[in-house]
Amino acid sequence: MTQYRKGTNYLIKNMNTANVLDVIKKMQPISRIKISKILNMSKSTVSGIVDELIKEGLVSEEGYGNTTSAGRKPIELTFNPNAKFSIGIDIESTNTIGVLTNLEGKIIKKIKRPTGIKEKAFLNTVKIIKELLEYQDDIAGIGVGAPGITNIEKGTVYAPGLSWVDFNLLSKLKEVFDYDIFIDNSVNYAALGERWIGSCKDVNNFVLVTIGNGIGSGIYINGKLVRGHKYSAGEVGYMAIGRDVLGKKYLYEEYGYFESKASLLGLISALKYMSNGKFNTMEDFINGYLAEDEICIKAFDEFIENLSMGFANIISILNPELIVIAGDVINLGIDIVDSIKKLVEKMVPFDVKIIYTKLNEDAAAIGASADVLLKTNYLILI
Repeated sequence: MTQYRKGTNYLIKNMNTANVLDVIKKMQPISRIKISKILNMSKSTVSGIVDELIKEGLVSEEGYGNTTSAGRKPIELTFNPNAKFSIGIDIESTNTIGVLTNLEGKIIKKIKRPTGIKEKAFLNTVKIIKELLEYQDDIAGIGVGAPGITNIEKGTVYAPGLSWVDFNLLSKLKEVFDYDIFIDNSVNYAALGERWIGSCKDVNNFVLVTIGNGIGSGIYINGKLVRGHKYSAGEVGYMAIGRDVLGKKYLYEEYGYFESKASLLGLISALKYMSNGKFNTMEDFINGYLAEDEICIKAFDEFIENLSMGFANIISILNPELIVIAGDVINLGIDIVDSIKKLVEKMVPFDVKIIYTKLNEDAAAIGASADVLLKTNYLILI
């Protein structure tokens, strides 16, 4: 049985309302009396909360349920997922994706456009949000994921790929939009999206690793996102997996050692070196690999070995139930999961599943939308 939180003092009303709504969502149709028993809450408190939820359109009364005792049958309650909507934005160095979702994570509208850099990246984000706002009126808020170190309290973003240095994203967005607005790192939001409606439903210990031109991770441990001391948790691209890491100093605006070896850019860099320039692009690699070219196969094997060492480090430190692979690596059309699993099983004695993302490129935008609903008490993830 789910252990619901008991609110006290300042938070009691919001927490109890969120708990009641969550029970209705998960166990509908359900009566007021059954809700009070599940939450160990008084019937009058539950009735008062339900009445408010009905007024907001979040809950409907749908006929009568069965009862084993004499007397009037209890009224059944159901959840209306289209009573409120939220907007989630995922800003990446190449493209920005915006989604409008309902309270169950269903995408009502999606917009995808090239991002740009500097002010253009911000103005593009604003334009996407404005377009999404045209589709619904009942918006709970806006969540925006950014690539780089995102200070969720100050609202600032340090994203070298966008030429943003301490860019005050939250403040600038609030100058334009009169809504609750929340920001976070895009990979954190991708993990949250997978936890809400993706491959990690009901999983409270997992790590989502994005593998593209760089490598990043969203860490979800004991039911919470891990952000770290200065919001830099998950920057796994800087892991050291070989002694030659000591040959230089790594700065944040540069690629880290691990991603220089195990990202797609790292794969192509190694391929160029091994082939003396014969293979220079991802297309060259894929064609060569499928043709069983020895150099392409060797470069790929080293890529998998480096990835596996990084995964082994993540597993040994965090002990997740799942590692979720996301990012452009999925578009290679070459399965990497089985190869990584075999090597990881040699390096660490812990059982862990390695799987692909279910939400693909929409994960972070959906996670941004989920963050809005979590912070406005329309969603509970427990």
